Amino acid sequence: MAHATRGLRAAAAVGAPRRIAGASRRRHLAAEAGGKHVPWGVAGEGTYTASTKGCFDVIARCGPLVQEATERALAARKTRGAAGEPFHIADFGTADGGTSLPLMRNVVARVRAAEPDTAIVVGYEDQAQNDWQSLFRLVQGHIEGGPETYYEPDGNVYAVAVGTSFYESCFAPESIDLSFSATAFHWLTSCPADIPDALHSACTADPATKKAFGERARKDWTHILSKRAAELKPGGQLVVANFATDEAGSFLGRTPGKQCMHSNFSDLWLKVAGEDIHAQTNFPNEYRALDACRAAFENPFVGLALRSIETDVVPCPYHEEWVSGPKTDARTAAEYFVPTTRTWSNSTFVSGATRAGRSPGEAAAMADDMFAKYVDLVAKDPAQHAMDYVHSYAHAEKA
Repeated sequence: MAHATRGLRAAAAVGAPRRIAGASRRRHLAAEAGGKHVPWGVAGEGTYTASTKGCFDVIARCGPLVQEATERALAARKTRGAAGEPFHIADFGTADGGTSLPLMRNVVARVRAAEPDTAIVVGYEDQAQNDWQSLFRLVQGHIEGGPETYYEPDGNVYAVAVGTSFYESCFAPESIDLSFSATAFHWLTSCPADIPDALHSACTADPATKKAFGERARKDWTHILSKRAAELKPGGQLVVANFATDEAGSFLGRTPGKQCMHSNFSDLWLKVAGEDIHAQTNFPNEYRALDACRAAFENPFVGLALRSIETDVVPCPYHEEWVSGPKTDARTAAEYFVPTTRTWSNSTFVSGATRAGRSPGEAAAMADDMFAKYVDLVAKDPAQHAMDYVHSYAHAEKA
């Protein structure tokens, strides 16, 4: 999930919600921590898409699963006599929407080929503070250099947005034909505990912390899937790429032969922020193992039948370009790479600093300092730094 100006992003990360009329009626909503994933960059410029080349590769890796899911969704519509009714696609945790545009183009083209006169609706979900300006500018082809889009005026294809957390119901019951998400559902409702020896649960050696995060991740994952199942039409399909820890113990930013990104985050943040702020900085997410991902689908409460699931590693494109030669200046390569680690992590550092009592401006400046030091570190030897993507890839359908 991912861009406002520095002052806006810092304020959003820490601003306590004001009590407003009707607040008591909202107590049924999932209790979520604020400041988990506040967009980084200038709103409307497509920063997330421009800085996360690897997400294009991860979503391309989903292509065969989505192709199969689309065929099954079309077949289900035909079986129940619903061909010709609007075909609804949902993209959860979409950020600015650019990284999934190539995939959505393929889905729209296939649905159009099968049902030439059908209206197609692409529903984008993300948090209320998401960079919606960039999303619609990218979808409508208004950002120079952006991915090719499916959108055409009067093309009977419609793009809509839902600024509601994916921990809630985001679309009407039995309204979605094809549901998709990449690199989003690892974000937990909140941190279940402070991590005593790391910033991320994947790096902790503390048994109690591991257990707390594992249990929170289990409950949150089951809840997310039950919400998605309720939104699917009969025969509706779900494809998810979820950050994972694989059988070899690899996870995002920690793969053999390279320095661990999260360990570098921790070391640099400790130097910049000090022990107190470091102790109050925690990533509220979990890289679920394959068995943990699979287990939720086996819960009859969820209402989804798992068709396939596996883990895979997508290499960091920034590291590939350095190793293969297109980038030859170490400093340039570092400045090229580090923003892809910042688009999703910046708000965690800002939130940690403000939690410890620093002002939003001070917190933002500390994050700037830390990422500047990360550039210095990477520039010493870019070959040692990468953000390889480790995911589980799951395809399920409404049971």
